[in-house]
Amino acid sequence: MRGLLARLRDAALGAGLLALSVQVAHAAPARAGTSYYTPAQAGRGATAYQQFCAVCHGADLGGAFDVPPLVGRFAANWAGAPLGELFDYMSKAMPLFAPGTLTPAQNAALLAFMLRENGAPAGSRDLTPERVKTMMFPKMTAATVK
Repeated sequence: MRGLLARLRDAALGAGLLALSVQVAHAAPARAGTSYYTPAQAGRGATAYQQFCAVCHGADLGGAFDVPPLVGRFAANWAGAPLGELFDYMSKAMPLFAPGTLTPAQNAALLAFMLRENGAPAGSRDLTPERVKTMMFPKMTAATVK
C-alpha cells in the first residue's frame, strides 16, 4: 500500500510539474466561437472517466490528497496550452494503474469530458487525436470554471 501511495504521489507531482511547465508562451488560443467536442462525445467521456479516472481524481474531478483536480486550477494551468500536449500526456501516463492502455478514441472522449466540465463550448464535431494537434486549451481562470 505504501508503494502505491508513493507512486500516486509521484505521478501527481509529475502531473503538476507538467501543467506548470506548459504555462510558457504557446501559439494563439482558439478563436472565439471555437467548439471543441460534441455533447455525445463528452457523455462517452463521462462514462469512461467514471470507469478509469474517478478512482484517483474523484467522482467530481476534484482530486484527492495526492492527486490533482481536473477542474478549476487545472483549467487555469492549461489555459492557452496545446491540447495535443495534454492528450499525449493522458495517452502515455494515464490511467495510473495501467498507463497507455486506453484507445485514442477513449482519450479523446475523456478530454472532451474534461473540457466540458471546465466550461469549454460544445459543437458539431468530435474532438479527435488529429484535431487536438491544432487546438489550444481555452483561456480560462480558476475563478471562471465550474
